[in-house]
Amino acid sequence: MGETFPSRAVRGVAVRCGTAGNCDPDFASFSLDFEPLPGGRTGYKFVADRDYELDEYGLELHELFAPMIDRGVRLNLTGEPRPPFVTFMADTAPRTFSIGRLDGAADGPVIALRVVLVSVRYHAVDSSEGIHQYGGWRAAHKARCLLAGVRPDPDARDRAS
Repeated sequence: MGETFPSRAVRGVAVRCGTAGNCDPDFASFSLDFEPLPGGRTGYKFVADRDYELDEYGLELHELFAPMIDRGVRLNLTGEPRPPFVTFMADTAPRTFSIGRLDGAADGPVIALRVVLVSVRYHAVDSSEGIHQYGGWRAAHKARCLLAGVRPDPDARDRAS
């Protein structure tokens, strides 16, 4: 089968976005684990079913925004450029993601990845689909940098270390 992605687990990849007193809905705060799929399996799996201690309204937000985190990760893995930072809007156009090889390259590593949403917080007013999609892309970018042994490029929107 050859090389697979990821070669090892990367845990606790955090994304924290938000500006106090800002009118844009730009709040996202979550942590992801990037793990190789067990048993030599290939493919992609996003897991967001833990008990995040969300109230009823938080669960509604979770149903709306967790898929946007997943979509952001998928955009990164398929080689799409960083989503434009438009806080209200997300790329929700119907599309099929071919998650077979990293960046869609014929000779790229085979994807064998499970992404686990470990922790998450939502804000009733200041969270949006767009910022969570951006955050998912950013988290995947950070995980790829860590796996490559390089420091992720700084981004003023992401306040996580």
